[in-house]
Amino acid sequence: MRSLVIGLLVLLLGVVGVARWLPLPERLAIPGSAVVLYANNSPAHVFLSADEKWRIPADLKEIDPHYLQALFALEDERFPLHTGVDVVAVGRAVASNLSAGEVVSGASTLTMQLVRMLEPRPRILKSKVIEAFRATQLEMILNKKEIL
Repeated sequence: MRSLVIGLLVLLLGVVGVARWLPLPERLAIPGSAVVLYANNSPAHVFLSADEKWRIPADLKEIDPHYLQALFALEDERFPLHTGVDVVAVGRAVASNLSAGEVVSGASTLTMQLVRMLEPRPRILKSKVIEAFRATQLEMILNKKEIL
């Protein structure tokens, strides 16, 4: 039993080390769109970002709290509590999918969905494992406010 615990601790430290060593997804470094404002702070013009996307920064304080409540309720009710992977949701999804004999439920957290947007991959089990690792990595380096 002692060897198992030591082995798991070594594995965990190895994963944490790799997560700290690997660079974050490159798309996180792309600056947002330039926004030109009128004197009253309303937008006059928005320029595309360097990757030709609309990336308009938003202050979390400016987002309707009811929207955030709905987002958490629908997408990731334990967002403040998990570290990138919601093991309760994973267990529920595995049980649901096994009992149905097909994929009927997922367990992606908001952080995992961010990873999928930053680094699109085919929707296969291997991709889910990578997304889970990258989500954990993001949660180690960014705070919840930055992830949102």
